[in-house]
Amino acid sequence: MITKVIRCDRCSRRLRNPRNPGDWNTIFDRGYPTGRHLCPDCQTPEENAEAEIKAATLDYSRSSVDQFGRMYASMKSFDDDDGTPCSP
Repeated sequence: MITKVIRCDRCSRRLRNPRNPGDWNTIFDRGYPTGRHLCPDCQTPEENAEAEIKAATLDYSRSSVDQFGRMYASMKSFDDDDGTPCSP
């Protein structure tokens, strides 16, 4: 099986394990994936903060694609008592 090698859009560093992307970011433009990626070393502090906030508040395991091809994710549900995510 031939797969596309994912490389950082800024430094061309290769993502070694696509199944575990770690802190790599996929770049979206108005909900559409652009096919571009950023390694952790090339992310600005603002890009990193945005990704961390989205990871903390969005449930990517339940992401979907709408009729126009835009990707979206649902908000995570949190338990009001201790701030931990609720089970679905």
